[in-house]
Amino acid sequence: MKKIFLILVASFIFTSCDDGDIIITTFNFDDASLEVCGELGDYVFYKINPEARESLSLKLGVTDSLYRAQGTASYTLNGTANFVNYRTYDGDLTDDYFCQSVPPTSPNVTANYVATDGTAEFTTVFDFDDNDGVDADDEFDGDTDGDGIPDLYDVDDDGDNVPTALELDIENADGDNNPLTSPLDTDGDGIPNYLDPDDDGDGILTRDEDKNMDLDPRNDVTDTTAGADYLNPEIAIDYQVNLYREHTYTISKSAEIVLKNVVLVSGDETITQETLDMGMLLNIKTVNKTTTPEF
Repeated sequence: MKKIFLILVASFIFTSCDDGDIIITTFNFDDASLEVCGELGDYVFYKINPEARESLSLKLGVTDSLYRAQGTASYTLNGTANFVNYRTYDGDLTDDYFCQSVPPTSPNVTANYVATDGTAEFTTVFDFDDNDGVDADDEFDGDTDGDGIPDLYDVDDDGDNVPTALELDIENADGDNNPLTSPLDTDGDGIPNYLDPDDDGDGILTRDEDKNMDLDPRNDVTDTTAGADYLNPEIAIDYQVNLYREHTYTISKSAEIVLKNVVLVSGDETITQETLDMGMLLNIKTVNKTTTPEF
């Protein structure tokens, strides 16, 4: 059997074997984007190099959702339900070549290698966004209010029932168009309102200065000249509101695929690769989540 051993992800070129037969002209997918089609039980991930008229594809016949949880799952390439194909063609591939229910008759496949061994490592990454005006890199790495929702995707970081987005520099007072550089600090204690559970420093938590108990302290105003009670230290009445407001955030899911110890076979020829990075699918799925933290 003729064997071609390839280590790492570097591109490679083979023009002939010892007997002079041309095997592969190129194997370079570094500039090709990873695409996907299909559905649960019949996913197909593929990359196309149009210049060399070649493709690399992975089929996963898994019945569990690939994007449900964060982390890495390994799938054995068995040549049936899960397999990898490397192919070359005599013509150009269209974008939907791999996504048609009936295989197209053209272009013709001129070389077809199938993986008989190896694994596909599928890593799912979650990106949380609470749209609260604080960049993820600037969010506290923890849970300020202890409500069970990390600040990274907590729309109300301090748990005072006033959304974080409304406790920043919402009026652009410093003129830099960055709501985080000069966030509100009503009581001047050095703790910005969005992280301060008692915004006016009157000893009554902002959450508890909600007279009508509608989980919105902003509309409870005793003195119209001073504004809402939770920002007026002269009004300090505790209504003991032991509830958090509803939270809504998004999860954008991305996925990376790396093939390990792959053995591609075509007749008596083999291509062996220790590691082949197929690339990443960014924001392949977005989920909107709504939850109310338990008090």
